Formats: sequence, structure tokens, C-alpha cells
Amino acid sequence: MHSILCTENLLAEPLFTICQRALVDAANGRPIISVSHKPIDLGKNICIGVHKRSWLLLYRQLLRGVENAETKYVAVAEHDCIYTDEHFSFIPPLDDTFYYNENHCLVQYSQKKHLNLKGMYSRYWEQRLALSQLISNRELLLNTLRRRLDLLDKDRKLVREILFAGEPGLSRIRLEKARYWAESGRPVGLKKYLKEQLEEEKYGVFRTSIPNLDIRHDGNFTGPKRGKKRTFDEPYWGKFEDLIHKYSELGEF
Repeated sequence: MHSILCTENLLAEPLFTICQRALVDAANGRPIISVSHKPIDLGKNICIGVHKRSWLLLYRQLLRGVENAETKYVAVAEHDCIYTDEHFSFIPPLDDTFYYNENHCLVQYSQKKHLNLKGMYSRYWEQRLALSQLISNRELLLNTLRRRLDLLDKDRKLVREILFAGEPGLSRIRLEKARYWAESGRPVGLKKYLKEQLEEEKYGVFRTSIPNLDIRHDGNFTGPKRGKKRTFDEPYWGKFEDLIHKYSELGEF
């Protein structure tokens, strides 16, 4: 299984280096593709140059990674998450379904706000499925990303509609009718067709015994998040301060 990490190289140190080192450990010899704005030394690196970050660009980066993967299955890895080997050992039972690991913790690591919560683990009070926890058949993800980006290229007004609809498998978007009108040459708005037609994308969940870590820092693209069931000492991971020391040459918390 290929792990595909996308980054705009804006994650501050020591987190940027720590998460890369932790990914190498968790991959445990499995191949990694990194798609970055600036060169990084992580697996097979594809540098696309510096751009303003956006959800649309993230989808384009992910597509580049999936296109270069050579394994049947791929896992999305975000630059501010820490994963377990157990996560990357999961094999999707169905090739037409997107799978999300529902066992992941939020970790507070702001250097500017709520310093009393620094190093705190928490969980959402309801199921939270995130792109950073996605594993799927490579061809399934490849075709889905191509269909969405093809439509977005034809009608940029749909960017927010598609991206806010949800991750692959969760959005239930059908693009065929919208693509027909996009290619017709007629001045037809596509938004209504996007809502009228639902694509039968399927999703499933799996749950590792050990949670992955989603680090909430000062630069999260999705903004600050904290949940309930709060603790400063998570089983298996221990204190986040010790984890920082483990992977950081600086040893700073």
C-alpha cells in the first residue's frame, strides 16, 4: 500500500519533521509518495512549486500522488497527523468502497492560544470521518478525483459545492448529468444538476485498536477543533510531550 502525503510546506517545526519521521515508522517499509510545494526528503517526492493553498489544490495534489502510486490500495496521509502501523495494515474488503478509520484523537498543540491545553488529547462526541483517515482502492480514488476535478475545471462556481459536500464516499455526488451540460456548450448552470443527481459512492468504516493522532496547531486549514473525553495521557501514546521528544532532535515542547 502506498501512503500519499500532501503538504504546502507551511507546517511549523518541530511538527513538520516529527510527523514525517512518524509516518516513516508507521509505514514500516511500505512505499510513500509525498506531494509538496517545496522539495522534501520523504519517499518519492513530487514538487509542484509554491501555490496558495486551497481545497481544490489539495485535491490536485492528491491526484498527482494517486497517479504515481503503483499499489492496489492507497492511504491518504496528512502532514499534521501521526499514524500507527496498524492503520496502514488495513486492507479494504471491497474495491468499490471508500474506507475511513473512525478511531483517531485530536491533539492540542497551539503555541499561541490555550497554552494550558497544550498536549491535550480529545475525541469528538460523535463519529468524525476525515480525509486524513481514508484508505481505498487506488483506481476507485483515481477515477473519483478525475471526475470531480474535470467538472470543477468547467465550472469553478461548483468548487465550494463539491468540497463542502464531503470526502469521497461521503458526498454522494453524481457528476454524469452535470458533465453532459458542461460539455454541451450551452449556458446552463450546473449547480442544480449537482444537487438533483446523486452518485452512488459508497463508504465504510474500520477501527484500529490504537487511535491515529490529528494534531490541532496554529495553522490547521480546517481551523481549531477540540472534543470531549479529554486527557493528557493517552494509552499507547502516553504524554504528547514525550512523543515530541521521541521524534524531535530539538527535544522542544
